[in-house]
Amino acid sequence: MNRILSMIEQMEPGVVIFNDDLTISSVSSMVFMIFGHIPRERIFAGDLLDIHDEAAREKVKETLRLARQAQRHIPLSLKFITSEGHDRYLLVKLITVAERDPASEKICALFYDITPFIVAERKLTRVPVTSRGDIHLLRPEEIVYLKADNIYSLIYTEAGEFHSDLSLGAMEKRLSEDIFYRIHRSYLVNLAKVRKVHRESSECTVAAGGGEVRLPVSRDKMQRFLTDLGLK
Repeated sequence: MNRILSMIEQMEPGVVIFNDDLTISSVSSMVFMIFGHIPRERIFAGDLLDIHDEAAREKVKETLRLARQAQRHIPLSLKFITSEGHDRYLLVKLITVAERDPASEKICALFYDITPFIVAERKLTRVPVTSRGDIHLLRPEEIVYLKADNIYSLIYTEAGEFHSDLSLGAMEKRLSEDIFYRIHRSYLVNLAKVRKVHRESSECTVAAGGGEVRLPVSRDKMQRFLTDLGLK
């Protein structure tokens, strides 16, 4: 962490200042570099929520609500977002900006793109998940399969279903490739939990875990999957 903070001192931050109605007032040039996939006109055309997908909007609104109620600046925190299928890590700080007119208060979002400094290959020894408000730390070998859930993922074990704030792509990078296999754009399966492989014509599915769950193997991954399993 100290290494990252030292590097941040030499980085130019992205700055977004927005009004009480969430319309964007000003941005720094670094914003266009970090979010180059978002057209300039779109940034200023609507409000802050418009540049986020529907699944992320509630989280953004809750963060802004906390920023407005806080007696001090929201502390730096690590935020994980996915843009165009790519993982991105930001350090974000929300700061309330006082105006001459108290009714015209603005909020400034100050953020640093620390994606290059995150070790994506670092493997998870425990997977943090939630279920009914409780936080669980799963051992990777407990997981039967994972399913994409927009920018999040659902994790299935013999004991039940759990939610993870990480995307399926992020989970794939941080779980051992010797154990987990990406059989489909939406599925990552624990090979040790695969009981059967069903192959019919040009379609393929796998039965995983103790139940009757059958997961699809996409056509573009099928040949390699069968070869890696020694079935072709």
